[in-house]
Amino acid sequence: MATKKNRRKRSGQRSRPKSEFRNQVEADVVDRLLHRFVALVKHGLELMLHDPSELARKEFRQNPDLVYTAEEVPILVLWAAVGAYELSWLAFCQQILTHPAWAELLGVETQADLDRLAVGLEQCPVRVIELAVHDGLKEGDKQDRRPVEQRPPVREEHAQYIGITLVLKLLKKRLRPFLKRLDQCDPKRPHHRPRTYRTRSFVLADLARWMLGLQSTDELIRELAQHPGLAGAVNFRPGAIPSKATFSRRRMAVPLADLRAILHELVAVLVRCRVIDGRAWVVDLTRVPTYSSVSKPYPDRLNGKSDPEAAFCGYPDNDGGFQFGYCLVWIVDFKTELPIALVFGAGNAQDSPLAQPLLEQACAEHPHLARRCEYFIGDGGYDTLAIFDFILTRLKALPAITKNPRNAADPEADLATDARCILRRRSPLYMALFHSRTSVERTNSWAKLTFNLKYHKQRGWNAVEHGVLLAAIAMLSVAWVAVKTGHPDQIRSARTWISRH
Repeated sequence: MATKKNRRKRSGQRSRPKSEFRNQVEADVVDRLLHRFVALVKHGLELMLHDPSELARKEFRQNPDLVYTAEEVPILVLWAAVGAYELSWLAFCQQILTHPAWAELLGVETQADLDRLAVGLEQCPVRVIELAVHDGLKEGDKQDRRPVEQRPPVREEHAQYIGITLVLKLLKKRLRPFLKRLDQCDPKRPHHRPRTYRTRSFVLADLARWMLGLQSTDELIRELAQHPGLAGAVNFRPGAIPSKATFSRRRMAVPLADLRAILHELVAVLVRCRVIDGRAWVVDLTRVPTYSSVSKPYPDRLNGKSDPEAAFCGYPDNDGGFQFGYCLVWIVDFKTELPIALVFGAGNAQDSPLAQPLLEQACAEHPHLARRCEYFIGDGGYDTLAIFDFILTRLKALPAITKNPRNAADPEADLATDARCILRRRSPLYMALFHSRTSVERTNSWAKLTFNLKYHKQRGWNAVEHGVLLAAIAMLSVAWVAVKTGHPDQIRSARTWISRH
């Protein structure tokens, strides 16, 4: 019997050579991205000395060995630079001393300066570098970064909570052009019959529903009937609240393009307010369930379920069963954990096919954020050559995407994308940046629990996509109203800050 090696040789197949780390990226690109990353580490280390984040304070209290002094910062920065380049000491020293930007960043001029700093390299804790990356990217979070003359007056009466009616009034003023365009979707009526309801009223009412976390249209109607001020804020006359059937019919008549335009406008406003930073993009796919019975059969439907457009995802959820519904892929700003762009897809869709159009959409809608992007972070679902090339050529950012072996016999085998990695996967510096991915998981939980994407009562592609867009608009609206009223510390506090009265 022929051995496997002989069979491969007779068939003309050759073993694929392993990809060398970073050999498909130009040297000047590697140098520029690594210099930016080490500069971030240095800035984070200096920031933690006088204004550490809550996470850094907690770590320093629990582990006093992590506390460092200003004299130790150059040693920590040198450790990060050595680990990022992965060169021999002589080659690294030559690289530093021949590039003035690196010499200035490390504060060295001669080989003796480098040798003096290298004495303490073995004692550098990795956790300090991770905290430096976190604090460097989170700088100014929940703070108003605008000049004093541009900041709105703080409204002390809303220091504890803000009423949903005021939130809607502020949004109506901000989104007036978009609401006028929505009114063009009003159904045509004879001249002798006055217009009863406007399309903007249903959008504002649904937006209030997602901000308040109401699970169904029935609950929304009850709230509108019990609170005349809330009904008036969405331009409904008290005592003349539409029925559930009217809500369902008019909701589906709202063009998705108009909702995306509102989402785009709120992102642009928050960028102008210096809330959304855009330096670190974090991307992830999350499943959005549909309101449909999984166990009850429907023989007349193509998939046998009450929602004929939904599908099962390919892996079980936390409850042990396969989740039935749709998916959402979005780009989240690491600093604020707010969405920048999103795409909606089928429940059985995978990450990488939706990532390319999502990136194209984000760059087209927000070119200023694309120019500002410096880091792109994602899990193994985005480990493809096309995505790496887009990050390096279009965004000119440093990718931190974990390895996806794709059922390889050796999970640690080299992949083609290793040749486009700037930081070696699983290295301490790579993990320090990759740990920033937890921000998108918090956004997923925030959207599903606070803004009710997990327990909604929508069914069908169109209805669920409307709900996803409204939830994203609600998240951005809460952040904008918090900044508008002078409380930037409440940009992610919808449930604890917004009152129904």
